Amino acid sequence: MDNIQAIRKWSELYKMDVFVPAEGKSVGKIEDFFFHEGSNSIYSLCVRTRLHGDLSLPVTGIIAVEKERVTIRSAQMLARAIPPLARGQRLLSRKVIGNKANEAGTIKDVLLSVEPPTTMRIVGFEMLRGSSSHRFSSEIVSGYDDEDNSILIYEQSAKSLR
Repeated sequence: MDNIQAIRKWSELYKMDVFVPAEGKSVGKIEDFFFHEGSNSIYSLCVRTRLHGDLSLPVTGIIAVEKERVTIRSAQMLARAIPPLARGQRLLSRKVIGNKANEAGTIKDVLLSVEPPTTMRIVGFEMLRGSSSHRFSSEIVSGYDDEDNSILIYEQSAKSLR
């Protein structure tokens, strides 16, 4: 398992196989993730299975996030109950706005800390501003606004991103 990276883009994990080594097979593909907005910690991944549709995989059931797959202990780690948390996929294409309502750009990708997988969390964002791409830490996020489909950042940080 020497092909593990500590920080991964969401676009790299999206549609990745979820693999059970003991069974030697993939049980589904990653479709989304559920996170706590206040702490940016990821509670579980949404896994699309052929037989049962979308199931929740708590991060506590993940052995490793490898280069081309997520390895879990057993298929029994997948649960039908979908947590009532924010969905990570909905962060893509959101506007990034400073406290004074100045738009800084649009979210292109989400950066996730995946090592160790049991403490997976959002650590940053990749933002498009015009034709250039910028990265910023999740620590400068002051909130998520579902009504305006935006991510709010502290004004001082918004100035530095312009």
